Amino acid sequence: MVQEWKCTSFNEYSRIRLRAARDGGAPGGIVAGRPASDRPARLPPGGPETQVFRARARRLGLAFEPQPVLAGAITPDLDAIRRATIAMSGDGDQLVYLAPEEAALAGISSWIHAFPRFTWRLRVTTRTALRMALVAAASRRLAQEAVARLAEFRPDLSARRVATPVQVALLAAVLVVVLAATLHLPMAALLTLNLVGAVFFFGVTALRGLAAAQVGVAPAAEPALPDLPLRLPHYTVLVPLYREANMVPELVVALNALDWPRDRLDIKLLLEADDTETIAAARAATAGAPYEVVVIPAIGPRTKPKALAFALPFARGAFVTVYDAEDRPHPAQLREAYDAFRASGPDVACFQAPLVINNGRANWLTLSFAVEYAALFDGLLPLLAGLRMPLPLGGTSNHFRREALERVGGWDPYNVTEDADLGIRLARFGYRCLTLDLPTLEEAPLRLGAWVGQRTRWFKGWLQTWLVHMRHPVRLVRELGPRGTLGFLLIGTGLVLSSVIYPVYLVTLLAMVTEPLSLWGDGGILAAVVVGVNLFNLGAGYLAMAVLSGRALRMRGRHEEAAGIILLPIYWLLMSYASYRAIWQLVVRPHYWEKTPHGTAMPAPT
Repeated sequence: MVQEWKCTSFNEYSRIRLRAARDGGAPGGIVAGRPASDRPARLPPGGPETQVFRARARRLGLAFEPQPVLAGAITPDLDAIRRATIAMSGDGDQLVYLAPEEAALAGISSWIHAFPRFTWRLRVTTRTALRMALVAAASRRLAQEAVARLAEFRPDLSARRVATPVQVALLAAVLVVVLAATLHLPMAALLTLNLVGAVFFFGVTALRGLAAAQVGVAPAAEPALPDLPLRLPHYTVLVPLYREANMVPELVVALNALDWPRDRLDIKLLLEADDTETIAAARAATAGAPYEVVVIPAIGPRTKPKALAFALPFARGAFVTVYDAEDRPHPAQLREAYDAFRASGPDVACFQAPLVINNGRANWLTLSFAVEYAALFDGLLPLLAGLRMPLPLGGTSNHFRREALERVGGWDPYNVTEDADLGIRLARFGYRCLTLDLPTLEEAPLRLGAWVGQRTRWFKGWLQTWLVHMRHPVRLVRELGPRGTLGFLLIGTGLVLSSVIYPVYLVTLLAMVTEPLSLWGDGGILAAVVVGVNLFNLGAGYLAMAVLSGRALRMRGRHEEAAGIILLPIYWLLMSYASYRAIWQLVVRPHYWEKTPHGTAMPAPT
């Protein structure tokens, strides 16, 4: 059973599309808001592609091979992989595999009659199977190119090197100065550091306050989607999976529900070579177009962005989106994204769909996660987009113009928060990122250990991103502009520093409650200012987050999850722990990817 949509902004259309995908058919003769007869034919999942090419093999009098193997073949180029119409095996028999279009059958038949002695070498297969065989033949070279692509294209924007020698020297100098100041003037040094952190904490609070003022107080109506052209472009959907065999059946049902012609879809399930269980599950759940199971060689770093970078060169869509194993995208999300691209200029490279937590009531941790996501995706990101500031993209449900994605170098395989880095890099190349309305339902980690690992990776990735983009500060300001640079510093620096300094605010509050005069010590004015700033930031931070998340949840019709706001003090303390853990891990294991387990907390369907 597929998870039903709960948000009040999702109309009956969503449920019809999901039920239709679950039951294996299209809903009531209506496709994308028009009679099915007015739209391009949709291939049912799996078998029909095999039937089509098997019939073409019979018409040509050739053998049909469902799973070609290109043993010993010359490594194909990317253009050959994209076309996937012909390939030759390099083994002793030198078989030639064809995936012919209908228009080519007459020419092939004439050639066969002219040269019948070569017929035994010819085999017909499907385009999907041939493309997968071509990818497998070139997989090791493609993986090496994916890992090196950004580092060779723009080494200054790659996280392969954590910090440059200049950065290391500057950080070491700052550390020496701070330690020396702490030894000679401990109180003044600590209070000054406190004030520096407070500036960024307040900056994040101010952004949340502005976002809260822009979020509507009434449930949002689902956007009216206009009719789309009869001939739609190819849309590539990339889904990285690792040790998630249990997620594959429901994932495929959700992907089958996407309202886009199946002959225009290009869905690639990206799997690591050593994950045999998930590979088997993916192949069992999919059979031919529009699905391709792409197996990625075990070449480091073992990260999600490496898998995405591997698949990007042979994506066939003019537009590319990314989903995770636990995602349940709104069926009409591709339609909304494509319509938004058509209405925008070429400088808009990406649309981020909001992520809505669908297991928020599982326990206190998921409830807090739901509150956080509501504030981020329905409040903060739309504000940043409106202010023309860089967007720290989410790791899923971001829709790209493939041309723009390739121009900026794609995903960085070495950055463990590749989404945030890509949002900043797009802005540096002059592109804008905007937001959508139709969301993706996503699962929050159920267990504290999984959450800490995930949040540590996110903070570590933000630190990587900060180090990468601050290598040349003058160039950064020139490319982002003053407003964009301010946004990068407030988000990229502010979110991490806010988590680092938060325990200091709690200690300040506790000391004020238990022994009010202890913080003033000798009565210095600097101490008094810091105490006042800390208490103000603490109160203002809670208030801004509470108002923003409360309004965002109300807008989605998820009033019951607003109770998680009272858990923010505990949740933020956990974030502080994860931030300190991320700093340590950045030093000892900078490219280590802590995988978040999924499928343990999905709510029961209703």
